[in-house]
Amino acid sequence: MDLIATTLATLVLLSAFWLLIARRVGATVNGYAAQSIVLGGLAIALFAGSGQTDLLALGLLAILIKGLLIPAVIERQARPVYGLRELQYQVGFPTALLLGAGLTLIAFVAAGRLPFHPGLLSEPVLGMAIAVTLLGLFTTMARRDAVVQLTGLLAAENGLILVGLVISSGLGLLIELSLFLDVLIGVAVMSFLITRIHETVASTDTSELRRLRG
Repeated sequence: MDLIATTLATLVLLSAFWLLIARRVGATVNGYAAQSIVLGGLAIALFAGSGQTDLLALGLLAILIKGLLIPAVIERQARPVYGLRELQYQVGFPTALLLGAGLTLIAFVAAGRLPFHPGLLSEPVLGMAIAVTLLGLFTTMARRDAVVQLTGLLAAENGLILVGLVISSGLGLLIELSLFLDVLIGVAVMSFLITRIHETVASTDTSELRRLRG
């Protein structure tokens, strides 16, 4: 079970790197969907080993809402730019990968220094969870497209859920439901704003909003 959980957590981390370097807008959304499905599979695997029903609920919610519903909402609202390449970046790809590797190293060092009591997941998974959170936030800063920035924030939230799995072996069913509902509402609002940005400046590059000043 520990090997399966570690393998799935590694896939979640690798998908965070994919979001950082994917060139097409649609590829980042698909990467986030895959990351969420793997995260849901990890929670279900933990349920199979522990019998905790809240882990099963978390896994199913992650797959249905974060893996299927949210990507569908983003695709629907961002249809005009979904298949396009992002042409400009805040940080180039080689630099982004180097910085991403540095953030991952910092995450593992931080995980090793935090007080940790082994539960269903091992300490290395905590390092991966922190790294996913940092990489998601970094993706939001390194990319200029609003859709990609949104997927970065959502990936960071996946990292926080993984942190919760490591620390508390689940977040509690009520907290999980309220969290997913808040995220779904937030995605709907952000997707609407992305559509309005595209209608206004014919682009989802957030740097173009400077043209509206004054």
